[in-house]
Amino acid sequence: MDYIEVRTETTHDAAELLAELLAEITGGAQVDDPQTIEDFVNAPVKRWDYIEEQLFENPKRQPSVSCYLPPDEDGARMLREMGTLLAQLREQDETGFYGSLKMEVSPVKSEDWENNWKQYYKPFNVGSRLYVCPSWEQPQVPEGRVLLTMDPASSFGTGSHATTRMCMEQLDKLELSGARILDVGCGSGILACTALLLGGRHATACDIEENAMRVTAENMDKNHLDGCRYSTVCGDLLSDAGLRETLGADGPYDVILANIVADVLIAMAEYLPRWLAVDGHLILSGIIDTRAEEVRRAFRRVNMVIVNEIARDGWVMLCCKKA
Repeated sequence: MDYIEVRTETTHDAAELLAELLAEITGGAQVDDPQTIEDFVNAPVKRWDYIEEQLFENPKRQPSVSCYLPPDEDGARMLREMGTLLAQLREQDETGFYGSLKMEVSPVKSEDWENNWKQYYKPFNVGSRLYVCPSWEQPQVPEGRVLLTMDPASSFGTGSHATTRMCMEQLDKLELSGARILDVGCGSGILACTALLLGGRHATACDIEENAMRVTAENMDKNHLDGCRYSTVCGDLLSDAGLRETLGADGPYDVILANIVADVLIAMAEYLPRWLAVDGHLILSGIIDTRAEEVRRAFRRVNMVIVNEIARDGWVMLCCKKA
């Protein structure tokens, strides 16, 4: 199915409100705001170490809200209603709060929108035990390997990026039978899924994004992992003492995974080792190589010993145990 993209120029202050108003008509809206990227980059607590340069190619572009309509009678009706709404907003907007509200309409072919990326995402092996396959492929699972079903269209992580893949390779090396796992910054839940498929008993998946909870549950279901084997918790453990208390009370964990970024990992050094079982493994990733020594020092200061380290494509994974 093809789509009609309707892009409406607006202002930084009005973008979220306009998106809500348009979503009431179309069922969904997407905000593109360069200021949001700037705010993210300059936030006091950094949650990133690398950002695609493409995001900064046109920093002076106007904030906009995009909606995608079906090319049929329903889409035509939505387009008319959008036009009526924008005309009303222009008439009422004496201060220029909403900006120009200029609307651009262009066709989007479904193969460009949905399917082109599929040709680049094929099944692959990880370590000695895992076989990762998207759901649209017929899995040909090699003997002795465990199938992990993961789709890039519905997840934050698929195992193809070095930071995630190194964590999966480290999990592959561990004896996980009966293990209790904590996945901090779980995203798609791929690492929690991996640990359970490799023998873990229960996984707690935590992330600051509410959408991650839904996606993690979807991926657990795709991999036929029963709901009694995992739980999801949404929140920021760095700022939420109640969440830290909950996670700590549910421990100790045999494996703690944190595939985030260096600054956040360093801040978490105060908490994660406390929740680790005596002989447990703490797996840290998302560390750009130029920040790796800072992370090493932070965890050595809390009596953690690095027992394995993998470096790949400019990223580093550290596997630690208690001294």
